[in-house]
Amino acid sequence: MNDVFKIKKETDSTYRIISAREPHGVVAEQYRKLRTNIEYSTFNKELKVLNVTSTFAGEGKTVTALNLATVYAQAEVKTLIIDMDLRKPKVHRAFNIANTSGLSNIITKNLEPDTVIHKAETYLHVLPAGEKLPFPAEFLMSKKLHGFIETLKQDYDRILIDTPPMGAVTDASVVSGFTDGTVYVVASRKTDQKAAESSVRTLKENGANIIGAVLTRVAKKDDRYISYEYNDEH
Repeated sequence: MNDVFKIKKETDSTYRIISAREPHGVVAEQYRKLRTNIEYSTFNKELKVLNVTSTFAGEGKTVTALNLATVYAQAEVKTLIIDMDLRKPKVHRAFNIANTSGLSNIITKNLEPDTVIHKAETYLHVLPAGEKLPFPAEFLMSKKLHGFIETLKQDYDRILIDTPPMGAVTDASVVSGFTDGTVYVVASRKTDQKAAESSVRTLKENGANIIGAVLTRVAKKDDRYISYEYNDEH
């Protein structure tokens, strides 16, 4: 299944969510198209837990995760966005909340989830990364974390996870191995093709179900060259 999907470059670097600021705007509509394509990307498996990654930093993966979570919530789908970029967390910035406690504290200090999950909107909740850990990859592979994610499925209709880029660490590969689907973000005129292809191979080798790719930072003059597609192998 193929569909044109384009996201114009946004100069705002503070992680404000354009789909919330301008819910009827062109960009918000593109994220709604992304949401729709995800819903129709497979008929055999429910895509309840999704993670978003990219090749390198600065390609728009966090912005994509934030806006996708927002348009799900706007459709009255109970949504949780989790920051699993434990090395350089950013999701909390978009909601002006502190990152003093979060996911890491739930797992390592047995904090109750209700004490660290923030309610941003009626249908949108936020779980920050929390305190930094000495060995993030090992944390992400822990059975305790995987069990926690399973319990969250009982409370939320969609869970969006922001993960680190593939180029520097193995974290995204680990997370992609236990989610239902991975959305891969590629920045127009920035992402190195060979590096991206290598990262995608690594993801697949680690069991990731890559359901599609999103091209970001698109200039108006590039519109006719933009493609957005989801796998139709499922």
